[in-house]
Amino acid sequence: MASLVLELQREALNTQGSVSHLLRMAFVVARKLGVAEFEKWVDAEMNGYKDAQQLPEYRLLSGSVKVFNPYYQGWQPLRFAEPKWAERLSKRPIFDPIAKLESMVAETSKSGEFMVTFVPQVERDLMDAMRGGPKMQPATAISGAAVQGVIDTVRNTVLDWSLRLETSGVLGEDMTFSDEEKRRMPEPPTPAPVAYYAQNQTVIHSMQQSQVQQATTDSTQTFVQAPPDLVAVSALMARLREQLDALNMPAEARGEVEADIATIEAQAKSPRPRFAIIRETMYSMRSVIEQAAGSVVGAGLLVEFTRLLS
Repeated sequence: MASLVLELQREALNTQGSVSHLLRMAFVVARKLGVAEFEKWVDAEMNGYKDAQQLPEYRLLSGSVKVFNPYYQGWQPLRFAEPKWAERLSKRPIFDPIAKLESMVAETSKSGEFMVTFVPQVERDLMDAMRGGPKMQPATAISGAAVQGVIDTVRNTVLDWSLRLETSGVLGEDMTFSDEEKRRMPEPPTPAPVAYYAQNQTVIHSMQQSQVQQATTDSTQTFVQAPPDLVAVSALMARLREQLDALNMPAEARGEVEADIATIEAQAKSPRPRFAIIRETMYSMRSVIEQAAGSVVGAGLLVEFTRLLS
């Protein structure tokens, strides 16, 4: 008699097979076993992610920001005066179904990369910030190898689950699972969601004070940014310290924010404060606090952070 789990395992080991087909098999097994969370993950991989908060870590890919030059009919690197923006905009969430990713990898085998466009507001902000030439459409270049990594991770996750089921004696003979098999069913692997989504196709709060430059030859540009208001920054740190309990952050995130508060307070009291450290630490804090922005307290703090960083 055929074993559902062993068939699933065999398909997972077939590196020439379609992962989208593998996921359909995994969906059947998860549904028959009543494993709701794993079924939800399989469904998202088959049909695409709708909720950014559920996006797994392996679907946050890094690339390089480029612009399309219509004169040369090609993509060119986009240079940033502030490296933090290059880093932030190079990381892109991938929501597409596995079938589309498989198609992308097949289609980009020649160029080795594909372009992920920005949401309209971010695209407008980037184009408005360009200096030194015509405004061109920006996008993030993601390598085909990085996308293949997502596909491989999904395949390996299903393989891991099939091996756990086999080890526990859960085989699904003749396309069914007995009550005894369901009772001894092991915990499925659970891909961790991205815990970052300050970036979430970020609305660029301070790009009007930055400069973006298209790739050019022998070009330079200078950008001077006013230092933050230390009195206002110190007052915000005091307010944040008082309202930490109301933010209901996880212990790890709270510890990170408390350490950042101490860093900024020490710099603000220094006779020669390092404004770059203060500003970068505040960007980091804002990213963490955005996770609590659903509260009135969190939203109010974000407004103040944005004002001081603009």
